[in-house]
Amino acid sequence: MTYTALEMDALKEIINIGGGHAATSISQLVEKRVDMHVPEVAIRTYNELYQHLWQDDEEVYAVACPIKGEIDGIFLFIMTKKAADQMTCWLTRTDDALDEEIKISAMQELTNIVSNSFLNAITEFIGVNLYGALPSTSLDYFGAIISSIYLAFDQYDEQVLCIRNEFTYEDQELDTSLFLVPGVGALETLFQSLGI
Repeated sequence: MTYTALEMDALKEIINIGGGHAATSISQLVEKRVDMHVPEVAIRTYNELYQHLWQDDEEVYAVACPIKGEIDGIFLFIMTKKAADQMTCWLTRTDDALDEEIKISAMQELTNIVSNSFLNAITEFIGVNLYGALPSTSLDYFGAIISSIYLAFDQYDEQVLCIRNEFTYEDQELDTSLFLVPGVGALETLFQSLGI
């Protein structure tokens, strides 16, 4: 898996645009200022992913939202239990403890907003028809989640294309990451649409 500097820059620009749209949508929903930054668009080995981002044995919530249309793939929104609790409180506007079903529903709604913001930005940017399918939520170890997602897309490479976004609110960084896992040939289609 090799990409040119121009291709990586194009990916980062698209992710920046989508992330900006997502942050605006979330800010409006929760009535708090939410910002987004892209700390990384890189190709990493699995070991590097686990060393620098999340430990493979760390238990996290993962909301997977499949991408359908001219390009396939999946958005994977990863968050700690603490971040999931905080986001649920934002969305429900309460500080009371909430049951698991409400928490999962809130996380899926948030992921819907984020993924659709990205997909709309990509559609506007390169003119391909994309939409998000229904998200699914799991609580599992990060290593198991990443491995199963990549295997589901027939990606057996030892390297992972890591496109990550992080969200902050009131100058506090949320312990979350958004990954874009492209299907086989998806990035090549995207680059062709950009004329790269």
